Amino acid sequence: MVRYFRITSPTTKYSYNPYMSYLDTPRVHFGGRFFTDPSTVNNDPTHYKTENANPSPWQNPFGQHRFSLRNCLIKSAIGPDGELFIDPVLGCSLTTTDKPSAAKIVDLDVYQQGVPTIYGMQLMIAIPNNKEIVGTVDPIVLNQMWTNSVLPTRSWDPCDYAKNSFGGDMNMCGWFQSVLRIKAADWPETTSPILQTLRGKTLIEDGHYLVSIKFTLDGYQNVPENKDYQTGRIVGTLGPVFANEPRYNPGHRSMIPKSFSPKSPWNSPSFNDCPFKVDTVRKKLIIDLSNSICRTMAGGAPVDLGILKAIASTPEPVDLELGTVDYSAFCYDSKAHIVELDLSDVQLAVLQENPLSLVSSRTDLDSNRILFEQIEKTEISAEIRPIRLSGIPGTKGTTTVAIRQKGVPLANKQLAIKIISVHGDTPGATVLPTNPGNTPQADGALGAEISPSDTNGFATVTMTVLKDPGQRTEELDGQIYFVVVYDPDDNFDWKTSVQTQTISCLVWSEHTINTTPSWEEIVHILAPYMKLFPYMKDLMDVTDSKTFEVFSINPPWKIMFPGTPEGPLGITVGTLPFYMSRDFNDTRFMPVTRDLSPEKIMTIMHFIKNLQDTQPS
Repeated sequence: MVRYFRITSPTTKYSYNPYMSYLDTPRVHFGGRFFTDPSTVNNDPTHYKTENANPSPWQNPFGQHRFSLRNCLIKSAIGPDGELFIDPVLGCSLTTTDKPSAAKIVDLDVYQQGVPTIYGMQLMIAIPNNKEIVGTVDPIVLNQMWTNSVLPTRSWDPCDYAKNSFGGDMNMCGWFQSVLRIKAADWPETTSPILQTLRGKTLIEDGHYLVSIKFTLDGYQNVPENKDYQTGRIVGTLGPVFANEPRYNPGHRSMIPKSFSPKSPWNSPSFNDCPFKVDTVRKKLIIDLSNSICRTMAGGAPVDLGILKAIASTPEPVDLELGTVDYSAFCYDSKAHIVELDLSDVQLAVLQENPLSLVSSRTDLDSNRILFEQIEKTEISAEIRPIRLSGIPGTKGTTTVAIRQKGVPLANKQLAIKIISVHGDTPGATVLPTNPGNTPQADGALGAEISPSDTNGFATVTMTVLKDPGQRTEELDGQIYFVVVYDPDDNFDWKTSVQTQTISCLVWSEHTINTTPSWEEIVHILAPYMKLFPYMKDLMDVTDSKTFEVFSINPPWKIMFPGTPEGPLGITVGTLPFYMSRDFNDTRFMPVTRDLSPEKIMTIMHFIKNLQDTQPS
């Protein structure tokens, strides 16, 4: 068990803190551009309707959900003591390999577009001497998305865009955090001291080195006339992983932003949640500002805040100044906006027990305390936030939740759960309020319970399907639920709960596998995909019986995909069954949107098997 000591004298020894992530050392920072082309016709529930043949002009009907890096380079290396390190890895490219195909980014559901997940992203660092380090990122989910991240795109009229913003995707910002898995045999000896140190320090699991990866995306251009169309800015960090730490969220302390009032002037900057860590070993305060400060323009510099200082507030109250915070564009581009401040023994002692704030020197803000910590509140972060479950009663799904206070894991902590069946007017729903979203049948269809936290501050949430949730509409399968984890000892309002506390669960409608389906049933299942993703017709029209047959019986897998084992029902031939039977996290999984229930997929497989069995030998 880790112990933390309050400082009483400059000679006091500090305990070792094993919780390590991208905020620790050694680490490397990268930056450049990203490309993604999701099809967005399915972003509006009305587009699912058969009679709606004219999607909105702002939709992209020909996207393929690809995600890749463009012109992304290692910008800086941070040594064990937090110093900038001159290292051969500087300037090396960080690329996506697009193997076996491009990584895919996919929303959970039209009613919940706030947790898109990138599947199958393989990264490669091209290092000197013609060597490469290649690894695969665990499915990685968007966190802390906000829509007020660009200053000049707000309307002057508060009734229009005060809460959100004009500008669409270019005005959004958020971060992704996961684990990069590198086969031990694929991490060669290099001339890079930083990479060698990182390899020696990070965790090995199942024959893989684990590297913590976190990146922030902003400034995405969705206007076809823009030269940077379908690209945006990315900055990120690679750091060590250690046992018993959160892998998909920072797991450290955090600050929340000052409120943004609809009555505030249009040019009043807004802010977002900010993770930070107090490193008791190195006596450092490490702050991640990459997703916390409003930009002057999409993909541009942070807004001018004058002098920005970090302070710790004691009960007296007396503010103890900790240092000046570098929030410059240079810091953003070169170090992914991760700032380190040296702490004296006194500063460290105070900060371990008292809340952190960032204070601006600007005098025109209603409050110059732009970010502040609620130190007595329990910090709750779900590791896997999007969950998909079959509609068969008894189906279960789990995720873990990291529970911290003052950065310290809370053991034997019992949290509570609230389940919300999502309508169009539910806070957090990503459709117009006029969409009904559910039926009375959906209420009470999902149950959930949470265990007490273990010695490392992790609790397990178990969700159970209790009954068939039905369908929201004839075209929309299943129901979306928000499963909110909260501390019953805190003041709780689920409508204002932070994103990291909310698990989004899609429960498909109960469907009985049909072993002898008709072609009409198959067309009914697949027709929405041809409508919502018309780019597919250039590849294969799966609603055309002859096309479906050709791609169901050819080619043999051993020819097209050597070494592939047989699929469901013993199927070993056919392009369609190959793609539809891939692992869920495989970039080749079909449908790419991953919104077809397992029972409907197996119904299609039975149709294909029956089709294959009727072919002449």
